[in-house]
Amino acid sequence: MGGRYTIDLARIPGVLATLAKELLEMEATGDRARVEAWFTEYDRMPTELKAALAGTASIPVDINPLFAFKDDVQ
Repeated sequence: MGGRYTIDLARIPGVLATLAKELLEMEATGDRARVEAWFTEYDRMPTELKAALAGTASIPVDINPLFAFKDDVQ
């Protein structure tokens, strides 16, 4: 893949809807086996992605965001 990733913006709404449906069904049914199978499949970062992220370690971060909230927000 050449170490480059792209974001397919058109697919995001459908993919998020599918993910939300799956997670909410697991929560609603209390299907522990399904949850464990889901984590077995998705609870890891692919080696290729780890390498790509490691390659960004030397990129300087010039922004240090500060967030101000109203006093009544907790």
